[in-house]
Amino acid sequence: MKNQGHKGGLLIRRGVYPIRLFLSLAFLMLLLAGTSTPGMAQRAESYETLAEDGAWCWFSDPRSVYHEGEHQRTYTGFVTSTGDITIVSKDHRSGVLVTKVLYENVQVDDHVNPSLLVLPDGRLMVFFTRHNGTLYYAKTENPEDITSFATVDSLDLGSELCYTNPVLLSEEDNRIYLFSRGGYDWKPSFVTSDDLGATWSKPQTFVSKKVNNPMNRPYTKVVSDGKSSIHFAFTDGHPRLENHNSIYYLRYEGGRFFDAGGKVIGDTKQLPLVQSDIPKVYDGVASNQRAWIWDLALTQDGRPAMVYTTLPEETLHFYNYAVWDGESWQNTRLCEAGSAFPRFPHPKEMRDPEPHYSGGICLDHTDPNRVYLSRPVADRFEIEEWTTGDGGQTFSSQAVTVRSLQDNVRPVAVRNAPEQLSPRLMWMHLDHYAHYTDYRTRIKTNRPAEGFDAAISPSAIKEVMGAVADWQIGHQHLVKHHPLDWTNGALYSGMMAWSLVAQDEQYKNWLQQIGQRHAWQPFFRMYHADDVVVSQMYLDMYQHHQTEARYPYRMLAPTKARLDYVINHPSEGSLLLDYSDPQTLERWSWCDALFMAPPVYVKMANITGDEKYLEFMDQEYKATYDFLYDKEEHLFYRDYRFFPERKREANGEKIFWGRGNGWVMGGLVSILKDLPKDSPYRPFYETLFREMAAKVASCQEASGFWHASMLDHEAFPNPETSSSAFFCYALAYGVRSGLLDRGQYEPAVQKAWQALVSAVYPDGKLGWVQPIGEDPRDVTAEMTEVYGVGAFLLAGTELLQLAK
Repeated sequence: MKNQGHKGGLLIRRGVYPIRLFLSLAFLMLLLAGTSTPGMAQRAESYETLAEDGAWCWFSDPRSVYHEGEHQRTYTGFVTSTGDITIVSKDHRSGVLVTKVLYENVQVDDHVNPSLLVLPDGRLMVFFTRHNGTLYYAKTENPEDITSFATVDSLDLGSELCYTNPVLLSEEDNRIYLFSRGGYDWKPSFVTSDDLGATWSKPQTFVSKKVNNPMNRPYTKVVSDGKSSIHFAFTDGHPRLENHNSIYYLRYEGGRFFDAGGKVIGDTKQLPLVQSDIPKVYDGVASNQRAWIWDLALTQDGRPAMVYTTLPEETLHFYNYAVWDGESWQNTRLCEAGSAFPRFPHPKEMRDPEPHYSGGICLDHTDPNRVYLSRPVADRFEIEEWTTGDGGQTFSSQAVTVRSLQDNVRPVAVRNAPEQLSPRLMWMHLDHYAHYTDYRTRIKTNRPAEGFDAAISPSAIKEVMGAVADWQIGHQHLVKHHPLDWTNGALYSGMMAWSLVAQDEQYKNWLQQIGQRHAWQPFFRMYHADDVVVSQMYLDMYQHHQTEARYPYRMLAPTKARLDYVINHPSEGSLLLDYSDPQTLERWSWCDALFMAPPVYVKMANITGDEKYLEFMDQEYKATYDFLYDKEEHLFYRDYRFFPERKREANGEKIFWGRGNGWVMGGLVSILKDLPKDSPYRPFYETLFREMAAKVASCQEASGFWHASMLDHEAFPNPETSSSAFFCYALAYGVRSGLLDRGQYEPAVQKAWQALVSAVYPDGKLGWVQPIGEDPRDVTAEMTEVYGVGAFLLAGTELLQLAK
């Protein structure tokens, strides 16, 4: 034994959260992201994150333990994607979360995750190994304090060592048993310590086959009552190598080993035990299907229960439950488990290197009638809770996670957890998992995460804006739209505005990379308004760089060439929009176009000083205004197909689309921001802005939201965030600029922002965004789109200025 120097780090987060502002409507409390209550299924992303970077296998346990002494704390261990052994302490009274890096760069391999043991005096002891290597262990110097770890020690137990399972028996004078895969022969082995880890015995193999095959490696799960007994479940070997992998059960007590019925199998003086002498829980030979053990626990009356997978095919896994009823093992198939969860690109002729890695299943050790498992639902591995009230004969189930964006695997219930402990369940939430040496995962818990503060303060606004922007950038690879499509163009407008106030160059750099990648070109259609909206970001980026000696003209040139051509060769298309006639899409024949194109012309006029851009913009804008603006309702029809003589809402009202009018208002703000104060064009746009603002404010719900339909909320009762964000943006600008009366409109702005923030999931996803369309449609909390994020970021930047 020797002392091993180590590097470590410490992070403490205090669980003091700002007061949250929530909407008063009961249905919003239930539906909006971040407001779910325990027991209600929700996206995994909306649950609390214990660690942003953490992973584990399932053969080193306990991974998470609850201990109540002077404090009420849960301790959890994992390995990071860089191979750091990390411990987290969660105080359930104060909310303080402490993260301790116990040992850096052990190995990038999820097999090396630590196991935990609470000593009688409340100190924590941690064990871990390299995958096929050295045993490491350490304990805290002070009870219930992971900041006080002493030096990490090591023990050479052979090069094939892996997995750690510590047990302390109080009725054996607090002897510690440490079980592992044997470092010399791959077999279930153990060492003991009678002085709380100061010294250790020599390793002993306790189970082996009659004829020892040095390549055979059984997999073992261990559980104890903490007093006098230790229970084991183990396999013949790895299912990849054993065509008929069976599962065996064994109990240790008082120096002897017993089967489930109490028959003596052997004692500690006759080790190793012969595996064929040990009864099977599951017979892989008789079933002609291999199995793999996942968890083992004790019922309230001390009987063993376990969960395992059966694997009739590499791509077809099943979850199973077994419990000893006093006379025999009762085995129940729970459900299909899908196939292995790792996702990675590989040639079709390449075999999955780990085809038996199911999503995972575990028992609640406080009550083994409760099972947690991971299985695919709509191509995502989700967490479910299964319970039995009749000893495992029948089960009922409920979802823990639903509609998650990423896979959720390897659930684990906190050991010793009181019934009402929150959180009591943890799992791995995957950013990436191709192999046990190639992963990037989070540790999630079943405690709903906190929402965002909706206060109109710079710090609160920046916090939620940063989360929304980061979520979108992090998920942009999932967006199917072309990078220069109008949807992304709207996103870039909001992201550009945010980049100028975020005090973080990453957002500006992200946008600049997009522009450079596409040579600062608009999209492909010469006249189509949608295909030039991306140029709003280009021109803003150009103006931002004008203060630098190196500002590039190439940011400007492609857009200028596009606008010059359109002005010099005006379209002869009609404003009677007809998707079968491309010429009708060359004019601004739909109200959305008033956001897409006009601001680009105004920006170009400011940059070049050439009046022709304003003249053309004003001429085309007013043509659309004369055709689509309802001078009684002060709202725009989406296009002529929605004129009242053609269509009406279910309640008989005219059809005015929420986001369509949001596009117009958002475009008006951009125009007014860039038009000089003394511009002869300005009065028309100011008047239009005030008219629309008054009508828009009158359509706002008490909740702070607007709906997909401006005049028929009953037909479309759900909130809609893209329209709400554009309207919030516009009204906030109007108040700030003096175009709108502060006393009249600021309350509407505040309500709108609070509503928008309530629609942001705890991970930063913006919900309730109506999908692409041209009229009012149904919308749900899970729906999001890039243009909704763009509108949210525009609203937030305007709120920031208003807050100052």
